[in-house]
Amino acid sequence: MILKNWKYWTFIIVIFGSFQFIILTIVAMFFYKGGTYSDPSSPSYLFWYNYFSDLGRSVAHSGVSNKESFVLFTIALSLWGLSQIPFFIAFPKFFFKTRKLKRISITGSIFGIFTGVCYVGTAFTPSDLIGDLHDLLVLFGFGSIFISLILYSIVIYQDINYPKFYAKILVISIIILGIYFISFSSVQNANFQIKLLISVIGQKIMIYTLLICGIIQGYGALRQSFS
Repeated sequence: MILKNWKYWTFIIVIFGSFQFIILTIVAMFFYKGGTYSDPSSPSYLFWYNYFSDLGRSVAHSGVSNKESFVLFTIALSLWGLSQIPFFIAFPKFFFKTRKLKRISITGSIFGIFTGVCYVGTAFTPSDLIGDLHDLLVLFGFGSIFISLILYSIVIYQDINYPKFYAKILVISIIILGIYFISFSSVQNANFQIKLLISVIGQKIMIYTLLICGIIQGYGALRQSFS
């Protein structure tokens, strides 16, 4: 039965995608060769001053080759991005009861799939080699997942059968992402060190929020697929 239910595996995959990103990026932090945007002489990865993208640089801010961290980060972000695609293909099928919910959920999934593509693209555009494209893909990826979360929170709240707990998780995630976007915009003219600190901390909170949200939504969809 499990082997025949392809949707089951898409939900397992999205959970795996989030967990492996957490684990591989933690390992990559230990291999990072040092340096931040404000201090190239720092000897290692500084959680509150280094972006996740620093792990994917071909050369660390210190000027040293960053091969091990680069490989781990590229794998981690690629797998996370790829795991989004089958999940968002399968997820709308819970909400085909009405034409309205079907349209909204499919639209939400289009943005979700685009997010996955952007994550993969980000993984293969190191910020020190193709910085402009890297930043653009990051912007598109976070923007599209923000829209996807909003649309799916509406769908789940309006669906009479799907547990509302999962919509609440989406709303919490939306609020956290919204606060990050506002905070990031408001510090653009601030002191560089303050701007860096707020941007990096905000990015960490936002990405871990998305990872946890993905795990919870994958688990919820898994339960619903057998209910």
